[in-house]
Amino acid sequence: MKLKINSLTIAATILVSFSTNTTRAADYGYLYPPLLPNEQSVNDLPYAIPCAEAKNQHGASFYRCTWFVLPRNITQWDSQQQRNVTFSNHVSGRCIRGTCRASNGSGVYGSYSRDFPFSVSIYYYIHESTDGYPIAYRIDGGPAKNENTVSYAQAKGILNNFLLDHGVDADSVKQSMSAYDLDIATVDSDAEKDLEYTDSKPLTKPTKTIEIKEAWCNPRADDECTVNGQKVSIADLNQYLPQVYELEILNAGGYCEYPICYDQNDKPVGLR
Repeated sequence: MKLKINSLTIAATILVSFSTNTTRAADYGYLYPPLLPNEQSVNDLPYAIPCAEAKNQHGASFYRCTWFVLPRNITQWDSQQQRNVTFSNHVSGRCIRGTCRASNGSGVYGSYSRDFPFSVSIYYYIHESTDGYPIAYRIDGGPAKNENTVSYAQAKGILNNFLLDHGVDADSVKQSMSAYDLDIATVDSDAEKDLEYTDSKPLTKPTKTIEIKEAWCNPRADDECTVNGQKVSIADLNQYLPQVYELEILNAGGYCEYPICYDQNDKPVGLR
């Protein structure tokens, strides 16, 4: 099913929403390799991003249409408000009845024929690929601008080359790209049921919002961990720390001591 798209409405809405959406989320900017774009504009960002199925901390499925797994905060000068505004580079929302809207009310972020929750990178809108899968186009291209459209495989190739060209380690890229597998998914005989995907270990995000200054697990004990000096069971660590790719941590100069990964300054940043 091909959806009609109002390019002016979507493009204008997305641009305005950056200055009005000042909601801050968890900030993992310190895990971004230094050569990646600063997201002050669309400059140097990939033309298209494939979407991957993921699960949130409650086990609910959503489509992640982002070029980096974890979010970071972006600060820009807002000339209307005459001050700096800070917002997350990932926008969450839901596609319903063909229109994808942000959950914070900031506007329309694309269109798709299925209903589903999503997370999308800023400067992008969701649309279907030429072969019918959800992808995200940069706001200055794709069907909203009557520009080139791409297949799901082409979007994967664009993202893969983008990460390699910006200094991300080849092993980390390979591991990250394995999540984008909608085109090799197997469909249940009942068309109304969910797709089954080969990636059985989606990354999770923490439910706690406190700053984690210290986290440690005793390697000589089965279940002896602390977070900020308080005892925490190993099963509850994911309430405080996100899951991360170990190779990305190593590529950024950090290290992992099971089950916790640390940055180059020994700050806990996630679970491997």
